Amino acid sequence: MAIVVSADIMKIFQFSLHSAAILLICSLMGCGFQLKGTPGSLDSPSLAGTELVLISSQPRGELTTALREQLRLQGAILVDQTEEGLVLRLGEERFQQRNLTLNAQATAAEVELTMMADLLLSQGAVALIANTDARVVRQFLDDPLNVVGKTEELELLREEMRQDLAAQIIRRITHSLNKQINVDQA
Repeated sequence: MAIVVSADIMKIFQFSLHSAAILLICSLMGCGFQLKGTPGSLDSPSLAGTELVLISSQPRGELTTALREQLRLQGAILVDQTEEGLVLRLGEERFQQRNLTLNAQATAAEVELTMMADLLLSQGAVALIANTDARVVRQFLDDPLNVVGKTEELELLREEMRQDLAAQIIRRITHSLNKQINVDQA
């Protein structure tokens, strides 16, 4: 008899768990929640079919490579020249380190890492994004006893920051294009 009761309890528990999951999903969909950068979200429309010229001060740089990859993933068509299409001018990648805290030995315990690049987006003679900079900031705990691990972690952080910077530039481009479309329609 105890086995039958525990099986019934398990069925009720599973039903409750499934019901709670469905309720959570429905409430998230109902409030308009979407993950950042997902296709179809209002803040991240696709660049599918948009012709774009990418002019970079570091054409073979890692940030330029990451940006090209992000543009292709968004469906943009990268061309060498365009008459009335979009032109994105990307400045050089800059990286800064700043000590936030010091430990008892007066060495850095926490470091702020900043990666930035200048950008300008224009369509014909119209500047959609004026000359501005995009930046990504991270904090890094510096362990003076683990030099090899610290170096590898720093390289991983820099690569992650490049990807985030490229994604931020894509979001700025799509936002500017949406704003321009809304102005043209008005």
